[in-house]
Amino acid sequence: MNKEEILRASRNENQNKDVFELEVINRGQRIGGLIAISIAFALMLVERVILDSNTNYSYFLIIMSAGAGLWIYKAVKLKRKHEIVVAVIWTLFSIYAAVMVVLGYIR
Repeated sequence: MNKEEILRASRNENQNKDVFELEVINRGQRIGGLIAISIAFALMLVERVILDSNTNYSYFLIIMSAGAGLWIYKAVKLKRKHEIVVAVIWTLFSIYAAVMVVLGYIR
């Protein structure tokens, strides 16, 4: 490949976006996700500790689903054993939380 072919491939891959802009978007999405997970976790703790009510697994499901989505995406794209194992673990926790939410609605 010559220099022009490499630049053309890079532009196509990045959809003519600046690499810095892509990194800012990526970091912003990660920070937004962490904030959402932190708020869900805080709400879960408030309900359990301060209000002394039963654990609301809906918040737990939100947290686990966000993690599962991230790790499943990484596992599919990177195809490394570590990402696949972690994706399976997060997915199992998500399934557990979903079952607990459904059982909470049934009771």
